[in-house]
Amino acid sequence: MPPERDRLPWPAIGPVIGLTLGAVDSVVNHIPVLLGETGAARADRGPASQAAEFLSLILDAGWAWAAAAVLAGWLASRSPRPAAGPAAGSAGMLRGALAGALALLVATSAYYATDLLFDGGGWWGIPTRYWLIGSLVLGPPLGLTGALIHRPGPIGTVAALVVPGGATVQMLILPPPAESLMATPVRLTVWLAASLTVVLIVRRHARRSPRRARAVPS
Repeated sequence: MPPERDRLPWPAIGPVIGLTLGAVDSVVNHIPVLLGETGAARADRGPASQAAEFLSLILDAGWAWAAAAVLAGWLASRSPRPAAGPAAGSAGMLRGALAGALALLVATSAYYATDLLFDGGGWWGIPTRYWLIGSLVLGPPLGLTGALIHRPGPIGTVAALVVPGGATVQMLILPPPAESLMATPVRLTVWLAASLTVVLIVRRHARRSPRRARAVPS
């Protein structure tokens, strides 16, 4: 395990993840604009725009933003030394919740700020306010979910399944637009990645369960 001083301070984890997600998402969405292909039908755009649309359909999805908050909570709640009782565990949960909120707040701010560079206009519009409020509401529970992944047993396993489960459900009930050539590749990619993730999580849980059972004195 790397020394604590070499790690990113936990208050910076959420903002770094959020800034990356928000800025990259906005830039990817504007690649057809930069290439002068906004007037062409989505299916008629060139390879670069198609690749950008593939990324855009993933990064624009709600599950991807939820995953960012969960990741922030998971990273921020890690401890470089063994937890010392309930207080240490509660501190990790709090760090995770705060990191999840910060990740979504900064991601929303960065997304609309980057849009402003391309499109002009105002930053403090209704969509910005709507998603900032959503970030305050959804960020803490998602960050807490990330922190709970560290817990042993069913709690940690269920928490780890939230993101792949959410991605799978979203591809079923809110699939990418059918007019996009990337709709089917995105759905298949997300389903494949989610399935592999679930298999790895279940295998990890199955390997840990016998060890815990042997550790319990008879």
